[in-house]
Formats: sequence, C-alpha cells, structure tokens
Amino acid sequence: MSGRGPGNGRPAFPGIADGDRVLRSACRPAPGGDASVTASPECREPVRAPRSGAGIPAARRLAAAAPPVVFVPIWSSGYLAGTIGARSGASLALVAWRFLAAFAVLGAVSLATRAPWPKDRRVYAHLLVTGVLLQTVQLGGVFFGLGHGVPAGLSALILSACPLIVAAVAVPVFAERLTGRQWAGLALGLAGVVVCVSGNVSGGGASGAGCAYTGLALAGLAAGTLYQKRFGGAVDLRTGTAVQLLGATVTTFPLAMAHGGLRMPLTSAALGSLAWLAVVNSIGALILLFVLLRRGTGGAATSLLYLVPPVTAVLAVPVLGQALTASVLLGMAVSGTGVLLVLLRGRERTG
Repeated sequence: MSGRGPGNGRPAFPGIADGDRVLRSACRPAPGGDASVTASPECREPVRAPRSGAGIPAARRLAAAAPPVVFVPIWSSGYLAGTIGARSGASLALVAWRFLAAFAVLGAVSLATRAPWPKDRRVYAHLLVTGVLLQTVQLGGVFFGLGHGVPAGLSALILSACPLIVAAVAVPVFAERLTGRQWAGLALGLAGVVVCVSGNVSGGGASGAGCAYTGLALAGLAAGTLYQKRFGGAVDLRTGTAVQLLGATVTTFPLAMAHGGLRMPLTSAALGSLAWLAVVNSIGALILLFVLLRRGTGGAATSLLYLVPPVTAVLAVPVLGQALTASVLLGMAVSGTGVLLVLLRGRERTG
C-alpha cells in the first residue's frame, strides 16, 4: 500500500512516513470553516522530520560525549603524577597508600549513597581478580618502570598497545570481527611501539628492566580490561570499583613492605601526587573506563588509549621537563598510522 491518494500524488494519510519526511496535519482551519476542519492542500504539507539526534536534549548529548573527552586527559595525568611521586622517593609505598586511600574514599561514598553491594561470592572473586590486574599489576609495573628511568611519554606509549591486544583477543573471545586493513593496522601499531622502545634502550634512556616492568603493566591492563568486560558488566560502578581497590590494597601492601617499606616522605609533591592518583586516577579514570566498556566493545573503549601518548608526552615537557626524543616521535607516527587503519573501518561489529 503506497499511502497516496488516487490521482493526485498526495499522501492519503497525514502522519505516514515517506522516506526521511513525515506528513502531518499542521495547518490552520479552512477560511470560514469549522476549527476542526482543515484546508486540504495545506494539511497535507510534507514536513521534514528532525534528523537523528536532533530531538535529544543538549544536556543528554553532552553527558554522552563527556566520558571519552574527559577520560584521555585524566588517564594521561596519572603518568605525570606518578613520575612526580616517584621522584619524591615514595616509589611503591605511594602505590599502596594510593589504593588504600581510594578504597576508603569510594567505600565511604558507596555507603553514603546506599549503593548496592554484590550478593554473590563469585562476583566478589571476579572483582578482586580485576582489581589485581588493573591496579596492582598495571600500576605496580608502571611505577617500577618509572623508577628504572622510563619516561612518562614512553610509558604511556607502551601501554597504548593495549587496544591492539584487546582487539586481537576479542576476536575469538567476544566474536568481534576485524578486516584485513585492521589487522595491518594492529601490526603497524605494534611496530611503532617496538621502534619507540628500542630507540630509548639503545640510546641510553630507559633500561631494559624498566621496559620489562612497563610491559608487565601492559599485560595487566589488557587482561584486566578483558576480564572486566566479561565479568564486571552488571555490578554497580561504585561498589564494584571499591571491591577492586580492596583487592589491589591487600596485594600491594606486601610488595611495598618488601621493596622499601611503607614509609613515604611527607612533602607537598608526594602528598599531592598521592591525593591526585587516589581520587582522580584510581577512582575517576577507572570508573570512566568501565562506563566506556559498558557502552561498546573492549577494542572501542580502549582505543582512546591511543590518544594518551601524545597528550602525556606534550604535558611532560612543561610539567616534568622531559624532552621529546626522535625515537618517541617516530614511534608515535608509526603507531598513529596503524591506529588510523584500525579506526577507518568505522563501527565495530560483533557476532
């Protein structure tokens, strides 16, 4: 049924969609007629419907766009604050106290807001595993790497390989599909990381041990992201993240005691770094990551980490006084080309 009147080509029924146009009765009454009767030509006037998203309130669109925009600078700031803390001599003690402080803050917020806590023991077990991977392994590796001379920009660049790993693993695990061009982009992105790392080690910058620790951090971030995507989707973000921070605290304190103890300098740099890392990074950045994971696939969410290295490296120049080396710039260019190949595909498909 075409929905058009006989002979005149006009739609017979106002309100029937015709392509991207909607016909509606939105005219004045016919001159001299009843207010309930409308003039025929005017009442069949086609009116173009709002395009997709036009009817969504601006505040809602802004709220939807905020997490990815805020995530990148917040995540990047962790490398800068971590370097400042490591320079103060706090080392792993700062990581341990950071987790404890973040757990105390978020636990108090969860209780004050009456957030629901998990009721299944298996859920707690999954949360603890995720916390150990994302917090203890990742951030412990980052801090050990920073302590062995890995620059903040290089550390961020190494961990930016996480989307490549997550996307590769997600193909068999989550049935995500990648095109040949995307696989080429994954390989090129990893090549850029290798260029950056080899240039810094051979050039006398970061040590091999520092890069190994940062590589361990990368493994923790990738594994934790996949584990969170698989098991952490139905948990309240406040209580779920609090349980993860508890697991990170319990596992990090023994490591800190075995590597320099729990004493940290009470300087403004150390305390400021502790406060920033606990509240902004351990709570804010992780919750934003979980929000992004719930909105899309693991590869889509972690792809924002590709933007972290340039942001970190640029911010490290005025904040930390670090220079941009040729190998880091070359690695960024190669990885950026690979990222472009991956993202050109458009929307990720599952199934």
